[in-house]
Parts: sequence; structure tokens; C-alpha cells
Amino acid sequence: MAQDTHINVTINFKKWGGRTHDLRIPKHQPVKALLLNLIETLKMTQPNMSHCAIKVANKELLLTDDDRLTDFQITDGDIIEIL
Repeated sequence: MAQDTHINVTINFKKWGGRTHDLRIPKHQPVKALLLNLIETLKMTQPNMSHCAIKVANKELLLTDDDRLTDFQITDGDIIEIL
């Protein structure tokens, strides 16, 4: 039986001047590492990364730096806004 290590989400980079992307992402990484990987993969310019935060738009959740998606109720179909 395969472990459920990734989720399918919509990620909104509009506050960084980017677009919205439907992506399959790992849920075990800390928020900061996840954002660094997404920036590299999507070839985006890197903003000030001294403090990283994401908001789950369809839930009342705010995750920062060392929080991991797997520790919260983040599931397929959620909409994540990069702050």
C-alpha cells in the first residue's frame, strides 16, 4: 500500500506578483523549504525569505516557517495563498 505523501492543491502566488498554479506538493516539508523548492521549480524571483507564511484560503489556517502541511488538515483541493 502506497503512503499518502503528496497532495493536489491550488497555490496562489499573486501577492508575490505571480500566478495561480495547480500543483502536487509534498506534505512533509516545512513551509519555508516547500516555498524555496516551489520558487526554484517555477523559476520565480525569490522575495525576502526571512519569514515565510501561507494561508489556507478555504480553512482558517495560517502556517509559518517550520510548520508542516502533514501536521494540519491540509488535503487535496485546498487553496493555499502565499503571503
